Parts: sequence; structure tokens; C-alpha cells
Amino acid sequence: MVKIWSDVAVAENNEKYKHIRAAAHLTQFGLNIVTPIILCIMFALWLKNKFNMGGWVVIVAIILGVAAAVLNMITFIKTVNREIGGKNNDEKREN
Repeated sequence: MVKIWSDVAVAENNEKYKHIRAAAHLTQFGLNIVTPIILCIMFALWLKNKFNMGGWVVIVAIILGVAAAVLNMITFIKTVNREIGGKNNDEKREN
């Protein structure tokens, strides 16, 4: 009996917070792209100033930051697809 009640509560919460979850996913997607690039640039500027390195360090950092952003984006998309796929599979089982 408790299991049925918890399933109903979970289904209601999923519908209730669907828009908030979508907004959170969009925000997380943007942060996953911007954060590695900014952190790599900041680290490269610190290296450049601390150890008197050339401007090539910043270029390498930008390339590494973009690569990290792409990997984050791919991982995030796979995670969201898995969540959506799981919900769709549950809906198909109910029908």
C-alpha cells in the first residue's frame, strides 16, 4: 500500500516541477559550457604572470577549456537523455 502511494506522489511531483526541472537543465547546460573555459583562461593568465610565460599559454588554455566544455556538454546530454528515456519507458509500460 505504501509503495502505491509513493508512486502516485512521485508522479504528481514530476508533473508539478517539470518546468522548474527544465529551467535547471538549461542553466546547468550553460554553466557546463562557460565554466571550464573561464577557469582555464584564469589559470593560464596566472601562469603567464607568475612564471613570465608567453601568450601561447592562453591559447592552449582556451583550446583545453573548449575541449572540456564539449566533453561536459556530451556527458550532460547523455544524462538528460537517460532521464527522459527512463520516463518514456515508464510511460510505455503503463500503457
